[in-house]
Amino acid sequence: MATVFRFLFLIPLGFLLACLAAAFALIWPFLGPDRPAVGDDPVYWIHAGIGFGLEAVQVGTVSFLPFAVFVVATEVLRIRSLILHALAGLAGAIAVIRLAYGAEPPHGSVQIALLVAGLAYALTYWLVAGRAAGGRPRAPQREGVSRIETAKPENTEAKT
Repeated sequence: MATVFRFLFLIPLGFLLACLAAAFALIWPFLGPDRPAVGDDPVYWIHAGIGFGLEAVQVGTVSFLPFAVFVVATEVLRIRSLILHALAGLAGAIAVIRLAYGAEPPHGSVQIALLVAGLAYALTYWLVAGRAAGGRPRAPQREGVSRIETAKPENTEAKT
């Protein structure tokens, strides 16, 4: 039952929140009241909200297949490492930089924004679902002893 809960609820929720975190990391440098003629302008914030939503959709579509492969691998192999998730996020960001921009890399600020977005994506997923990958660890079983026998108390004699 716990595995079904993980695959139907927790992993999709982790994916959704990771897309939102990465989109926020990508759009954050362009938000803020320090922009001229912004302040409390509601049109600006509506446009920023629309841009945020579209950025989240773009992150989700670009990352879905690599994310699915990574999730299956970590779930089957029961890998819960925070460092592995962070490295996977950085590798995904570097792949986006290389594939989207080709031989001529973008400005350094764009590269940093993409790397931060990859880290935000990976760490958010790890916090929601990745730190419990594969479910609970199985208890070690002694050779030649069944689980029923190990559940019985060792000393069943009445003490006098």
